[in-house]
Amino acid sequence: MTATTTAAPVATRSHVGWGDLLWLTWRQHRWTILGTGALVVAVVGLALGMAWHTDATGDTHELLGEWGYIGTAQMLTFAPTVFGAVIAVFWAAPLLSREYEQRTHLVVWSQDITPLRWLTGKVVLLGVTAVAFAAGLGLALVKLLNSINEVNVQPPFPPFSTSSFEAAPQVQAGYAAFGLALGLAFSAVTRRTVPAMGLTLGVFFVTRSFVAGGWRPYFLEPLRKVEPYGVFSMSVGTGDDQSWRVKGYLADAAGNQIRNFDVCTDVNSHVEYTKCMNDSGIHYVSYHHPIERLVPFQWFETGVFAVLAAGLFALAFVWVRRARRV
Repeated sequence: MTATTTAAPVATRSHVGWGDLLWLTWRQHRWTILGTGALVVAVVGLALGMAWHTDATGDTHELLGEWGYIGTAQMLTFAPTVFGAVIAVFWAAPLLSREYEQRTHLVVWSQDITPLRWLTGKVVLLGVTAVAFAAGLGLALVKLLNSINEVNVQPPFPPFSTSSFEAAPQVQAGYAAFGLALGLAFSAVTRRTVPAMGLTLGVFFVTRSFVAGGWRPYFLEPLRKVEPYGVFSMSVGTGDDQSWRVKGYLADAAGNQIRNFDVCTDVNSHVEYTKCMNDSGIHYVSYHHPIERLVPFQWFETGVFAVLAAGLFALAFVWVRRARRV
């Protein structure tokens, strides 16, 4: 008598889809995302609460101690810069370097998933989340700064000021994308967490400072304006002109730059001093950007950081594809 045996079915593993990758990324980074999100929600809630109270009462109250609403808003405007640094240093810089250091990439990339698909899943979830957080933070701060400006004769946050300019949600989204790409690139190249974090932090702030201080004033050629000294002195501090004065100087009738203490030194009263300056043909030459350039400048800066982010993402992906896994 012969007995027949039935072979056990061979177990096969289903293909790892994009949903699986996103779920894995969420499981690995959920506490980082949730912790950062809680801080963003707290800042957004405080900013919107202050804005609502300012709109409802028409005043900036001293409900937060000696800081008041204006002082607190000034502190909150640092949140976007801190947020961008957090994304760059604590989200992106350890992303690949920690896998290399702990050798866990050997397990993950030896399965039926390529390094690039694995990395894409990480970047998509973290990138979309970071950009959404940054845009939400920017919208709340823009609302707060606008509310405070509306109830002050002399707006404390002019449109071209660093606080107002960089609070725009599109600008914040560009910073977040750049920070994520920068940290990822250093993470891929160095394969070490601490060096990647240090380099990311330094380059992030150097790049931000260069664009804001060195390049932003010259996204377009500033417009030149010549005013008699009396007209210029009357316009200073009035708050009527929302343009961004990049630079300016006093000039004599021949157009040569002078110092204000080179003429009319023997006049004491302000009225007589102004008359003396006008009679001497002194005028003020300024280079400025009109308020109409504000939004184009913000979008241009967003584009600058988007292009930088795209290049850094490409570098990281190429480096991972070409690098040895051991």
